[in-house]
Amino acid sequence: MQYRLVGDTGIEVSALGIGTMRFKSKENAAEMIERELELGLTYFDIGSAYSFKSFDENAETWVGAAIADKDRSKMVLSAKAQPRPGEPRVEAGLGISTRDQMWQCIENSLKRVGTDRFDFYQLWDMSAPEHFSAACVGADSPLTAMREARDQGLVGHLGFTTHAGPELVIEWLKQVPDFRSITVYYNFNDRHPEQAVEYARQNGVGVAIMGPLRGGLLTGESAVFAEHLPELAGLPVQEIALRFLLSSPAVSTVLSGMNEIAHLEQNAAVASLETPMTPEQRERFIEAFREFSGGEAFCTACNYCAGKCPEGLPISHLMTLWQLGGLLRLATMTGQIVALKGNEAQHPSKCVACDTCVEACPQNLPIPDRMERLVALIEELS
Repeated sequence: MQYRLVGDTGIEVSALGIGTMRFKSKENAAEMIERELELGLTYFDIGSAYSFKSFDENAETWVGAAIADKDRSKMVLSAKAQPRPGEPRVEAGLGISTRDQMWQCIENSLKRVGTDRFDFYQLWDMSAPEHFSAACVGADSPLTAMREARDQGLVGHLGFTTHAGPELVIEWLKQVPDFRSITVYYNFNDRHPEQAVEYARQNGVGVAIMGPLRGGLLTGESAVFAEHLPELAGLPVQEIALRFLLSSPAVSTVLSGMNEIAHLEQNAAVASLETPMTPEQRERFIEAFREFSGGEAFCTACNYCAGKCPEGLPISHLMTLWQLGGLLRLATMTGQIVALKGNEAQHPSKCVACDTCVEACPQNLPIPDRMERLVALIEELS
């Protein structure tokens, strides 16, 4: 297993991190964590709402039971709670907007995991300006409690997880220098966070990656890779996806929500490579996407087009289906593409080529043309 520093915190973590969202049960969590520790994985991304059934039955208590007799010095624990204005669900760590609510969340998580300290504590899914306001503005904010917990030694470093655009992420890092780690949704299809990831690297902020396989869609085989990148021929798409992320010097750890031993061992083998991709291979990989699309840039899922379509089409989602299913020919996408045939609300044939989405797109992509090609692909696969 390879290890990397989390920004300038001085903390070293495994290149492959443990996502705890997809554990099937307490028993499954125990089995997975036992093998993960054997393979040298050290970073735990813990969420209070994951598998939440009650205060005593959730992913945090499952993790706590699994690590109760393990060497704590070999683990880096990161917990979190979700900032939102509105109705709080403190036991599950959701809807937090006050100092006292955040203190309850921190104390609840420490008790459930059975530890006296978290190495990192994060604001979970801070992805919109109103989330930042609920979390970080005012003396009675959750951020106040996080700082107090850090000063008392209950929390090591502060951070946040996010699906926000890079401009917001960078602005929040500038406004709150306390944030020393970020967790972003990033993979070779969803490359919109790259500006924020690079800013974090330049400013000593650690970067954890969620969604490396896009929820399991970036898997299987793709003849397109073998055609355009012969050095990757024979590698499954999931390995290519992990190699791409691990080749970034900005990435501290790549989180994977594994619940099968076979998947864990495959991913751990990739994270044990000293050089997942050379800088030259990485650039060639990125450039190959233009070849896949006939010289056009790939949609990076930045979502600047969200809500712009007068027909209500989910532009970014449909562009992803076209890219991964139409261009890369990933078998994992076939079912979703075929399902559009009976989906009147999201069928790309509704596109009227008004170019509203094109005007919103920072890359000026030919979206209406790709909608036409997606319509043809639906018919071809049906």
